[in-house]
Amino acid sequence: MKRNISNIISGIAAAAAFAGLWSCSAENPFDSEGSGIVQLRTVVNSITTRAEGDAQSDLEKKCVIYISDKNKPTNESLVYQKVGLENLDTQITLKAGNYVAEAWTGDSVSASFDKKFYRGYQEFDVTKGSTSNVVVNCRIANVVVSIDATSVKDFLDRKLINDDYTVTINNTRGEKTFTKDSLDQRAYFMMPNGVDSLNYTVSGTRPDGNRFDYSGTIRNVERAHHYILSFEYNPTSSDNPLGYVFIKINIKEEEIENDNVTIFTRPTITGVDFDLEKQLKFIDEEDIPELVSIQICGSYLDDIRLTPVDECGWKEILGLDVTNDNILSGKRPVILTKIGENDPIISLFRDKGIEYIPPHYNDTTKIETAHLKFRKDLFMRLTESDKEHKLEIYVSDSRHQESTAVMRTARTEQAVEVADPIEITPVAQNDWQSIKVNSVNLNFKLSDSYEGTPGVEYAKENDDNWTFVAAPIAALRPETRAENDYVITITGLDEGTTYKYRACCGEFHSQNIYTFTTESKFIIPNASMEDWSELSSNAKVILPSSGGSVSFWDSGNHGSATMNKTLTQGSENMKHSGNKAAELVSQFVGIGIIGKFAAGNLFAGSYDKTDGTDGELTFGRPYNGSHPIALSFWANYRPGKGVKNKGANSGYIDEGQLDNSQIYVALSTKPISIKTKNDPDKDIIPKLFDKDAPEILAYGEVTWKDNFGPDGGLQQVSIPLEYYNRARTEEAKYLIIVCSASKFGDFFSGGEKSTMYLDDFELIYE
Repeated sequence: MKRNISNIISGIAAAAAFAGLWSCSAENPFDSEGSGIVQLRTVVNSITTRAEGDAQSDLEKKCVIYISDKNKPTNESLVYQKVGLENLDTQITLKAGNYVAEAWTGDSVSASFDKKFYRGYQEFDVTKGSTSNVVVNCRIANVVVSIDATSVKDFLDRKLINDDYTVTINNTRGEKTFTKDSLDQRAYFMMPNGVDSLNYTVSGTRPDGNRFDYSGTIRNVERAHHYILSFEYNPTSSDNPLGYVFIKINIKEEEIENDNVTIFTRPTITGVDFDLEKQLKFIDEEDIPELVSIQICGSYLDDIRLTPVDECGWKEILGLDVTNDNILSGKRPVILTKIGENDPIISLFRDKGIEYIPPHYNDTTKIETAHLKFRKDLFMRLTESDKEHKLEIYVSDSRHQESTAVMRTARTEQAVEVADPIEITPVAQNDWQSIKVNSVNLNFKLSDSYEGTPGVEYAKENDDNWTFVAAPIAALRPETRAENDYVITITGLDEGTTYKYRACCGEFHSQNIYTFTTESKFIIPNASMEDWSELSSNAKVILPSSGGSVSFWDSGNHGSATMNKTLTQGSENMKHSGNKAAELVSQFVGIGIIGKFAAGNLFAGSYDKTDGTDGELTFGRPYNGSHPIALSFWANYRPGKGVKNKGANSGYIDEGQLDNSQIYVALSTKPISIKTKNDPDKDIIPKLFDKDAPEILAYGEVTWKDNFGPDGGLQQVSIPLEYYNRARTEEAKYLIIVCSASKFGDFFSGGEKSTMYLDDFELIYE
């Protein structure tokens, strides 16, 4: 048996993404109806060291795995989601169909010397009655950069540079700087969508005291690729038009080789072509198949044993002791993986009707698979008791991860387990696609026979006044009912309220009672734009809040106040309700032609400081983490025209061209830092909002290129929020709303006197 211990860390862990599909049991063809079982295994590829100890545990805890139905709309497609390997089910029952499995683990950081991120994606199919192992291959998702230390040492030895050098690598969202103390490290970058280049700048002094800076770009970078920068002495200036006559950077690209950290779920014990979790009903001889096979899969199976759970049936037949798992004759432990093929116990088991097939290692999947096969005559010897016969199957792997399953057999009608006529699948509290503000979707299955109308009863947590909701009619039709999942939708619920629920059908009321809590609406502070005040430390700064301090909203007034200008203020000129609305006016801020064009703006966040004529802002305010479907507000917009030297810019708004406005809303995992300063000569680039950044979970926008709203009045607007896939597994913590009378105000471009009025903001929920 081949075991690549040098490349594989066996055991259970949690890191992520599906790279293939293979079946442990595909002896019979299956049709496309019904359901099948999926077993998960995850693989993470690392370019440095294999994850062990604390690092391994950290990957396990951070691992996020979810499965989506390819044939459903995005907002309805999620069928399975888990965070942390300890919560991952060893078996997942899915309806026959086409699926996509995705998994993430690690740290999604813009730029870091030590935090890596892994992700993967795999499509797979499920067919009725199959038991399939989906192998998850999660590759590193970073672009990796390092410096060739040998080439740098050559420059130092030749006294071409001093040891105060730095090498800075950056993209639009982050940067890392190498120095002599970090030269042996690797920098890991997450690349924003649409960005495929990294910039580098080598800076320092020469022995003669002269400064040097040498910059360039690494183009067409790809994730899971390693880019090595090496210094080359270049005594001519032909390759250096900027005059850096001694240095050149060579870039070597390597696809990251797979240094596999193989991470497994705990061992699995499954029935071949039958559900081991269900009772075997062997009432008559013809009910018993010739062979019942059980499959055991795992990472380096260490211990497999059988134990009778009760005093009847299996104990007498096998001669097994209930308390110590010993064969009564000789008191020898029945640890099947520890005994040889010719051991008398193996012969004893064969004689009694059990064939044990030892673990077989698969080089492709890196999994061992063993089988236990029970003959028909063995089941026929079970006594016709009014209680079911139970045989426990135990397995552990080399990392001491354990699993157990119980094969339950009924030999009389009295011992047959009566299945609930309706079975509810508990909804996870973090499943925001099922739990809304005023409704919830509950998945259920129906048995083949039932009496009465199946459905769900629900009540508030501390109330016993139950309300019944019937299953949909389609679920009640015999021709469509069998083996299908259905959804009961409960509507009219109170927001932010905990409810209990249970399955019921006629006189049947399930003893299993579950709970869920509806989401709460978030009320936007000062949504009506009635509150305005002067900054307590500077009366020139008008704030969209009361009390003289910044609260939820802010604007660029802090910057324009230095030139005695106010861009955003409360106004009675035009409003939807109350006494005021927000008035945003774009204008040139300065004296003569000295100054900059500034957009009238309003945003949820804070204006942090003014850097010369530029601003540093923070977008986003903490909110309750709910999932609105849209942002509603009332607005009026009249664009100005670009004026030469006062906002006109051939790259954005030409002279005489009408301005554009923009309003966008986003949900984020963290606040967003914005810096408008742009000075290419000093390698300073602006940090602007990126709707595709990994911290953005949902986004929506509206842009107006002409008049909006009736003359003298406001018109209602609704911006739908589009949720990204990552919103399924990450928690939104910040609400971002940005309103600008000039869309290209970040680039100091727009139309003079572009004016926008805004009033009555509201988040809309389903």
